[in-house]
Amino acid sequence: MYIKADLHNHTLYSKDSLLHIKVLLRLAKRRGIDVIAITDHNRLTEIEKTYEEVFDIKVIRGEEVKTEKGEILALFINEEIPPGLSPEETLDIIEGQGGVAIIPHPFDTFRNKTALLLNWEPDRKIIVEVMNGRYITPAFGEAAYSYAKKYNYPMVAGSDAHTPVEVGRAYTVLRADKYDEEDVYKAIKRGSTVPAGTLSPPWVHITVPWIKTVRRVLNV
Repeated sequence: MYIKADLHNHTLYSKDSLLHIKVLLRLAKRRGIDVIAITDHNRLTEIEKTYEEVFDIKVIRGEEVKTEKGEILALFINEEIPPGLSPEETLDIIEGQGGVAIIPHPFDTFRNKTALLLNWEPDRKIIVEVMNGRYITPAFGEAAYSYAKKYNYPMVAGSDAHTPVEVGRAYTVLRADKYDEEDVYKAIKRGSTVPAGTLSPPWVHITVPWIKTVRRVLNV
């Protein structure tokens, strides 16, 4: 069985997103996504279990953690991870919780927020996001692909959605027996993954500062 999983998304609990959780799930399902990860900035957002039944979609709890030298996605974790730690400390916490660590948007020089530009030990159990829906140019994905291929890291994709138009743009095709969390977890860990999808339109990049300003003014 092949499953489409969008492993990088933000909701209203991230100050740079306009997506209500219900809107995110509804759009993802409508666009053919079977599994979706919610990875708000420095926050492990609680999701009502009934949402999975209502929207007929599997939800993975996660967090995009800002380390002192870049960001790391933490999936399948149970406790919120504090920001500001070193990448190595953050990885240790993720692994200690039995979670999955993904390096998002590596080699994206416009954002300059990647923990992958460090000298990782090749045996560290990380996963590389080679396709990010917010890449301005495919060259960033090509660089990430080459890096992951060189060190035999599993590869995934995520939309990094902050607005409705971005949901489901980039996704990971998983080979799993069932839609349950355990099978999805195992598929990602063993690298039974194929990054897929398309980039979001370039204009989405001007939305983040606008969203932050409006939400700050409205105090929402």
